[in-house]
Amino acid sequence: MIYDTCIIGGGLAGLTAAIDLAQRQCCVIIFEKLEYPHHKVCGEYVSNEILPYLKSLGVTLPNTIEIKKFQFSTLKGNSITVELPLGGIGISRYAFDYLLYQKAIMLNIKFVFEAVTSVNFETDTFRIQTDSGATYLSKTTIGAYGKRSNLDKHLKRNFIEKKIFLVRNKSTLYINWISRRHSSTS
Repeated sequence: MIYDTCIIGGGLAGLTAAIDLAQRQCCVIIFEKLEYPHHKVCGEYVSNEILPYLKSLGVTLPNTIEIKKFQFSTLKGNSITVELPLGGIGISRYAFDYLLYQKAIMLNIKFVFEAVTSVNFETDTFRIQTDSGATYLSKTTIGAYGKRSNLDKHLKRNFIEKKIFLVRNKSTLYINWISRRHSSTS
């Protein structure tokens, strides 16, 4: 079988893309390493600007917490609080991913719970291979799997060798600078 779209990565981006495509009558398959539901430590803030898109997908988020402010804090206990112009909501990634997964199942999206080991484009078709050696074909493929995965190494993407800590250190310095500046003007 040749799928219309293969999506590698079943997080928020992969799941919403799959739901959107399935609602447009595309035959979609998602590859995700772990079965749902599973815990993640990131992405528990959803900006209010995305809520109309989720509604267009038929997704309603239950049990959310309204978030209007964001706070930076330092190891020394200094902090700055800023108003979020658009605001947002907080929801557990465990609950959010599982809700989207259930919606995808209702739309007959196929799931393969394995890691993708290679992606090749041959004669107008993507050939996707998984850990078990299974091969899947698709007309289009979306990479929704986050940066620095094993697949990035296989594809020899040039950013893979760059060190990420420099960005973190600059961000930490900038946040500390804002904190010092704020406390000296208060």
